[in-house]
Amino acid sequence: MGIFGFFKSIRKKEEPVIENGIQINSNNSMPTIKPENEIFECYDEIFKEMISDISGLSQNEAKEINFIIKKCDGGFLNMGGYHSIVWEKYFKGRKWQWKEYEEWSSTFEKLGKFPSNFPKKNEFVPATSEDALSQLNASELKALCAENQLTLPQKAKKNDLIELLKVVPNITKSPLVTSKIDELNSRFVYNLYSLFMRTINFRGKSLYDTRRSEKIGVKKFNILHTFEEDREFVEMALRINPDALHPVFPSDMSIKKPIIDF
Repeated sequence: MGIFGFFKSIRKKEEPVIENGIQINSNNSMPTIKPENEIFECYDEIFKEMISDISGLSQNEAKEINFIIKKCDGGFLNMGGYHSIVWEKYFKGRKWQWKEYEEWSSTFEKLGKFPSNFPKKNEFVPATSEDALSQLNASELKALCAENQLTLPQKAKKNDLIELLKVVPNITKSPLVTSKIDELNSRFVYNLYSLFMRTINFRGKSLYDTRRSEKIGVKKFNILHTFEEDREFVEMALRINPDALHPVFPSDMSIKKPIIDF
């Protein structure tokens, strides 16, 4: 056998490596990566369960979102390929609610404490016109003064502009002010949407990892805590549902690690 025949025989014997649901073929000079079909099936299963937890979306819209994710190059693994599209078309500027988040928010509220990264509702409702105007920057305040035909003092600072504007009747109902408040409040909604999409992602992978471990006979698992201060919340969630997939609540960063007995 010549040297080229020798290398051919080695390539034939090489087997693809599977890591976290991704098939890595390293028999070429550049490795190629091919996800296993099962990881996509697990994502679909979790997606269907979690999207039904969103009020404000129709069943047809849920199917459309799933289709957008599937047709994206790389599917759900390529979040950058569909994240903004789904936000703009189905979540932005409309009333929707993630029921699981609301339930956990209520639970933590009653406890009087929250996990370290749990997103708390922080809707801004100005108590006074001064509170509302303080959210605008100097150029926006000047534009508002011009709109209301107010004469600006020389070298007027932001506080001076607020003092001029706060006595204008119905100033808080000005489109510039209301749009600014809407913009501030939409940041929380967008962050909640992002958390929802990440949670589907992580739980899909968690389901895949759990099933793969069970196939090889793993029966024991350890919980690894990224944030030790969140341990009590994770343990509480697992008491409520021992079979919960990680993240066990929105924003949870714990990991379920299989233990292999020898």
